[in-house]
Amino acid sequence: MDKMFKRSLLGAAVAMCAAAGNANAAIELMGENVVLYGQAAGSLQYWSADAKGEDDNVAVEIESRIGIRGKVEYDAMAPAFIYQMETGNADNGGGGNDDGWGAFGGRDTYVGFEFDGVGQIKYGRQLVAAYDYVDWPHTNPGLGNVFDWHSAIGTGFADRANHTIRFDSANWSGFDFQATLSGMNTSTDAMIASIAAAYTGSNFNVHAGYYTQNDYTNGAGEKAGDESYAIVGGSLNLGDFTFTAAYKPMWNDRTDNQQDAYSATVAYMMDQTWVYKLGYAATTDADKAVDRDDNGVFTKDTASQAITGRVMYLLPSTALYFDVRNYDMLGNNEEHDGTRFMFGAEYYF
Repeated sequence: MDKMFKRSLLGAAVAMCAAAGNANAAIELMGENVVLYGQAAGSLQYWSADAKGEDDNVAVEIESRIGIRGKVEYDAMAPAFIYQMETGNADNGGGGNDDGWGAFGGRDTYVGFEFDGVGQIKYGRQLVAAYDYVDWPHTNPGLGNVFDWHSAIGTGFADRANHTIRFDSANWSGFDFQATLSGMNTSTDAMIASIAAAYTGSNFNVHAGYYTQNDYTNGAGEKAGDESYAIVGGSLNLGDFTFTAAYKPMWNDRTDNQQDAYSATVAYMMDQTWVYKLGYAATTDADKAVDRDDNGVFTKDTASQAITGRVMYLLPSTALYFDVRNYDMLGNNEEHDGTRFMFGAEYYF
């Protein structure tokens, strides 16, 4: 499977089930010191391709994984020691997303310290700060291949990365922020810096973030880096309705190219059990031509679009869902266009 399926339903299920009073409970093995958590998740997917000569297919995506986390407090030291060890998805070696290839430690795995009233500092394998908001809530359901990693300007932004140093602030009257440094394991000149902040009110959240990778030259004399994006977005809860929207401009200064991405969703919860959700994401054409058409001529027709829908049924610590996801990628190029039909189930603890 390609990266289209790398994001789990877990974020949606946790948020929705918590609202319905069915919040999950991880297993405390030694109180807060050792906590076992995880999910059993999978979806059956049918892909109907638009382009002539492209095959339809049926596939299964398994996103089952497990992790251990803890918080250890000491009388002789003020900050608490915190840690997490999380596996990659169980089917990574069998065609699933390549985030960790199913290995123990393949997803968020770190150690660090928590300072009461200040926040946490952690180092290890983690998400970069701005990506928190790219991923949630603005790529659900099924908008990630347009709003998240789609780029026609030659960029390759990091999301979850090894060698990441991360600070997460405490919540100060609704305000919090995150900052990360990463990408320096080969050279400090290749540093990736990211920062994000949010304010949460009684029925809304607004957030913003920025990601940038330094311009540098590697040992082979090849220029790399000099790539960046920003994100501005928010969510609004009005009774049983939830609305989200975000804007994400992306830049590649090496080629003096730029492209914008947009995302919007609306969800309705009925009887604290059923969730109906629609999503839309799109990108503009890149400022400069970056690809060739069938006649070998460079074209600027690089805009993409996703229109998705979900019906989800909530049970305690469980979500059952059916999705329809339509993709129109890279303008008139139909190679990656089509509609995906999905039935999925997820139990988490």
